[in-house]
Order: sequence, then C-alpha cells, then structure tokens
Amino acid sequence: MFHALLPSILLAVIMVFGCNLATEATAGAIVPVLQDSTVCLQVADYPLGPIEDADGNLWLGSVGSGAMMWDGEELHYFHAEDGLVGDRVTGLTLDAAGQLWLVSAEGNMGGGSALMTWDGETLARAEHPVGFPINPGSPYFDNSGDLWVQSEGHFHREVNGVFEPFPLPEPNLPRTNTTGYEPKNMRQVRNGDHWFATSDQGAFRWDGEDFHQLTTADGLPTNNVSLHLEDRQGNLWLSCFHWHLTSGEKRGALCMWDGENITAFPDVPGLTENEVYSVLEDRDGNIWMCATGHGVYRYDGINFEVFTQIQPENPNFRFGCNSIYEDRKGRLWFGFAGGLYRLDGDTLVNVTRGGPWD
Repeated sequence: MFHALLPSILLAVIMVFGCNLATEATAGAIVPVLQDSTVCLQVADYPLGPIEDADGNLWLGSVGSGAMMWDGEELHYFHAEDGLVGDRVTGLTLDAAGQLWLVSAEGNMGGGSALMTWDGETLARAEHPVGFPINPGSPYFDNSGDLWVQSEGHFHREVNGVFEPFPLPEPNLPRTNTTGYEPKNMRQVRNGDHWFATSDQGAFRWDGEDFHQLTTADGLPTNNVSLHLEDRQGNLWLSCFHWHLTSGEKRGALCMWDGENITAFPDVPGLTENEVYSVLEDRDGNIWMCATGHGVYRYDGINFEVFTQIQPENPNFRFGCNSIYEDRKGRLWFGFAGGLYRLDGDTLVNVTRGGPWD
C-alpha cells in the first residue's frame, strides 16, 4: 500500500501552523516538551488511523513518526525509546473490550516488528501464545474475538490459545506481482464467512470448509485486491489495484460485490483507472471513499457527492488517503499523505499538532 502511494507522499505539501506544547513518552512516563518551529507542523507527514480506544483517546500510527495519542487535552508521542520496535506504526485495531492493539516495526518494509497493546498507561509488547509468528503485521479480530495476524506473507490465527498457520490455496493464476511486496488483508462478514485478499490471486471466501475464489473472471478489474467492509445491505466493498501490472495499464477501481455481481463506478471521476485505499460506512449508512487526485466522496446509495475544499487552501493537494475513521461523536477523520484532516461541514480542515482538535 505504501509502495503505491509513494508519489502522493512525495507530492504532499506540509503547512506550518506555528508551535504548540506537545508531550513525549519517556521511560514509561508522559512529560511535556516544547517543540521548536521545525517540527511543530503536522501530527505526522503520513498519519495512519486514527482510531478511538475505550477511554476516548484518539490514536494514530505513522510511516516514521511513531505512535500518537490525543487524550482530549494534549498530544502524546511514543517512539522506539519508549519500547516500540521502531517508528513505523501500523495495523491499529481494537479488541472486543476496546483495548488498542498496534504493530510497531522497523523503518524498512519487511523489517522486524512486534504486536503492542496499550494498558491505559504504557505501550507494551503483547503476550504471545505458543506458535506466534515472527514479525507479525495486520492484526485482526474476527466475530468470535479470535486474533489473526500476517507474517512473511501468510495468515496465522489463534485456535484454543495456540497460533497456527492458515494457508490459502496454492496460486492458480499468473504471479503478476513480482515486487516481493505481498499486501493482504482479511474481513469476516456477518454470515461468518472469512474473506482474504491477495496481491495477484484475487480474493478468497472461506465458508468454514471450502474456499471460493473471486477474480477477473468474475468481473474484478484486476486480481490485486484489498478488502474494505461489508455494508448494512450485505454488499462487500473492495478495491483492485494496478501497481503490479508491468503493462502500465491503469485498471484499478473501487468495486462492490452483492453476492452475485461486481459493480464498478466508471462515471464517477477517480473511482476507476485509479487506486482507492480507504472506504468507510458511517452511522447513517453512507459510504465514504477517497479517490487519489480527485477528492473525498460520499455515496448515499444513489448519488455520489464530492468534497474537495480543504483548509488551509493548497492547490497541490492530492487526496492520497490511507484511512477514514468516524469517532463516537460522529466526526470524520482522514489520514492523508501530508497530514491529518477532519471534515467540518463541507470543508476538510487540517489538524496539526496545535489543532484544531475539536
């Protein structure tokens, strides 16, 4: 994912809002430090998340800025010296109790990583059951509360307190992804089926006994897939990417699968011949998505409405978005390449270290 968004990261223009008092977690304690004007800019150049824990703290990861927590009053930073493996923090998720889990990793893709949890005071490595794989990534809790992780390009799951590999079917399509970068994710839908996305074999649905494959033969634009969500109507939303295609064809698109047919949206600028990384269903049933180079869309089931106004204005803004999140107050947050934004009316407002957070 980061590989494909690299152009957006490089094009992001970082805006200066002035200095503010931030805090750092040092030796297990949170202490205030005064930031100078060279770092008192964005929360992170490339924030990931946010996500809200059971106590209402808003957490963010980043490509290289560590973990961040806004507690409603102050912004706290956590780095390698505070127990993280490294300052690349990804995979933020919550378990059934609302406890935060995340992955801390070394700066290089494929480097060492560890699964971390927040106990209300400190970030610490999670206790690992027997069989837990090395260098875990992408933690996911299924409908039963069981933990899944990825490691070395494979899925692993916890069964009766023991971790074991969960192999997908052997590839039966051409291996068009030759980069060595194997992005995969998973979702469990309400009927209990598990879905697994692959980088060049389409998506697999596991019904508890058998695998069923969804590919370009079924209408997908490409076989490089990322799963987003199942909406309240039971539709599965997913993205297909084209960064792995050596032909240079821009065949990426946002798609919806209703159980029988694949629907794409060629009449909506940026939702085809593009790569869409973020989709969210809000509490009212609207589907939100970011289209790189075009803007943020809201889909009410009939019409698409685009949001392109940002504050402060930036004519070079690319809308390269990795995450969308709705907090418990119903506010929408966007992790863009270049900074954190919150939707205020029809305007995407840049939230820097100095705010505005509310």
